[in-house]
Amino acid sequence: MSPIEHVISAAKSIAINGHTPSVALIKGRVGKIPMPIIVQGLQQFKALPKSEWQTIADFVAPEQLGVTANEHPSLEVIASQQQVMQQQLNELLQRVALLEQQLKDKAL
Repeated sequence: MSPIEHVISAAKSIAINGHTPSVALIKGRVGKIPMPIIVQGLQQFKALPKSEWQTIADFVAPEQLGVTANEHPSLEVIASQQQVMQQQLNELLQRVALLEQQLKDKAL
C-alpha cells in the first residue's frame, strides 16, 4: 500500500468511527508519513463520494504491519551503540572539566 493509500484508508477508518477526518487525526494513525502526503490524501478522501468508500482498502495500523529484523536492532548492536555513547559522554565531561579549570585559572 502506498503512503497516499495508507492516508486515505486511515481517513476512511476515522470517518467510519463517526469522526470527521482531519490532518491531526490521520497523522496520529499513520505515523511517519510526510505532512504534504497526509494533506493530499485527506483532500482525495474528501472528494470521494460515500458510495466509493467500499473500494478503499481497510486501514492497517503501522504496528500491525509485519516488522522485519532490520527495523529493530539486536541487543548486541544496542549495547555497542550505548558503549560508544558512554565513551563520548565521558570525553565531553572531561573537556567541560578542563574548560572550567581553564576559566578558573584565568579568573585568578
